[in-house]
Amino acid sequence: MSVILDCKSLTKKFGSTTALSDVNLSLERGRIIGLLGPNGSGKTTLIKLINGLLVPDGGEIRIAGMEPGVESKKIVSFLPEKTYLPD
Repeated sequence: MSVILDCKSLTKKFGSTTALSDVNLSLERGRIIGLLGPNGSGKTTLIKLINGLLVPDGGEIRIAGMEPGVESKKIVSFLPEKTYLPD
């Protein structure tokens, strides 16, 4: 199978707090994957990076060989638990 998501040395910081540190992850197309972990472990941060809603401080992300952007949004979506848009 081909790789749909490839993260290499992915790092994201918020001020002095490191949310993700040197994450390497490769996921094959056609699989269902769950992200499990306690609150504050970086699950939502990773998903937002994959969707292009956040920019990594280090490393790289490839979705079907593309950087997160307009083209990758055709195959990746994110439905947050709460809305961030004003009423």
